[in-house]
Amino acid sequence: MQMIDFMNQNDYTKEIGTTENRKTHPKFVLIRPDGTILYSDLSNDEKMISIFGKEEKCMEHRQYITKLIENFFPDRTDLKEKVLQGNIFAPIYDFLKEGDIIFNNTTTYEGPTFFLHGIHGQLLIPENPTESQIEALKVLDAYINYFKTIEVKEYQDLEKNIKVTYFENGAVAVKNFLDRRQEYGRH
Repeated sequence: MQMIDFMNQNDYTKEIGTTENRKTHPKFVLIRPDGTILYSDLSNDEKMISIFGKEEKCMEHRQYITKLIENFFPDRTDLKEKVLQGNIFAPIYDFLKEGDIIFNNTTTYEGPTFFLHGIHGQLLIPENPTESQIEALKVLDAYINYFKTIEVKEYQDLEKNIKVTYFENGAVAVKNFLDRRQEYGRH
C-alpha cells in the first residue's frame, strides 16, 4: 500500500502528527479501492500553488480537492468542472460512489472555537470498503487518533443517502468501525 502526498506528488514520508504539530495534521485524504492513500496535510496552507495554470493561495478544502483532481484525475472533466464552479461536495459524493474512503479535517483552528472543540474530522466510508482499504484505514488511524472527535458516516445505501453516523473519539474511531464490521459479519 502506498501513501502519496497528492499536493506535491511524492511519497508521504512525514512523521505522524501530534496535537501540537499542526503542520502534519491531515487536511483531506482519499483512500482508493486498491488501498492507495492520497494524503494532504496542513503544511500546504498559505502556500502559493498552481491549480490548472492559475496561482492561488492554498487555504481551503476547495484548493486541496482541486489539486487532487488536477494531479490524479486529469481526465475527469466532470470533476474539474464541479470544483472550478466552487462545488466540492459533488466530487466528494462522486468519490464515495466510486468506492473511495474520505477523511476530511473539519477543525476551525482560529479563535475560541479551537480551544472549545479541539481537533475534529469527518470519515466517510462507502457501503463496501475493500480489504485493501481496511488495511489502509488502519495506517490512517495513526494519523487521526489524536483528534478529539471524528464524525464517522458509514453509508449503507449511497444512492438513497442511507447512512449511520457515529461521533467518536479519534483514539477509537477506526477501532470501533472495525469492531462494528466484525459484529455484523462484514470482516
